[in-house]
Amino acid sequence: FQLSYSDKDRYEREERPDAQKQILVDIAKSLPIFTRATSGAIRFCDRCQVLKPDRSHHCSVCETCVLKMDHHCPWVNNCVGFSNYKFFLLFLSYSMVYCVFISASVFRFFINFWVGDLPNGPAKFHVLFLMFVALMFLVSLMFLLGYHCWLVVQNRSTLEAFSAPVFTTGPDRNGFNVGVRRNLQQVFGDNKRLWFLPLCTR
Repeated sequence: FQLSYSDKDRYEREERPDAQKQILVDIAKSLPIFTRATSGAIRFCDRCQVLKPDRSHHCSVCETCVLKMDHHCPWVNNCVGFSNYKFFLLFLSYSMVYCVFISASVFRFFINFWVGDLPNGPAKFHVLFLMFVALMFLVSLMFLLGYHCWLVVQNRSTLEAFSAPVFTTGPDRNGFNVGVRRNLQQVFGDNKRLWFLPLCTR
């Protein structure tokens, strides 16, 4: 998807936008590119100097184009996309299970706090704080994981959910949907026994 030296030179020397657009169309004929910019032009990244593969976007934080980019996640300090989407979903799932474990572990002490059976001291406020934080994260993670599960079933990224990808025939929200089973396999792989393990299965 990178331009050859001669193509790059030809593209940069050309000053007319229409002619530049045609140069990119000619180069992309031999590539499996099916999506277009909203203007109908071939998607080109001026910063990375590459033709954008389908579903890729430039991340201004990572300073690179990311395949099947979903979003830049501050929690994992990285972009979530083609290469790590399964691991991001597992991170959400494991975090949710951990919040359930913490809530269940602290629940007995939380009840004692309300009844007044806990001895006076700072420990009783730690129990209260821990319970509320665990429940707050649990609810947030439930909504986030539910949303991403819906995206996986629809074979969409967060960016595609907000702005439908544009094909040569026009915008289509379901342009990449190949059925629920195959959508799941694209993220988790063919071996269902390895879906919930943090292993690369594609």
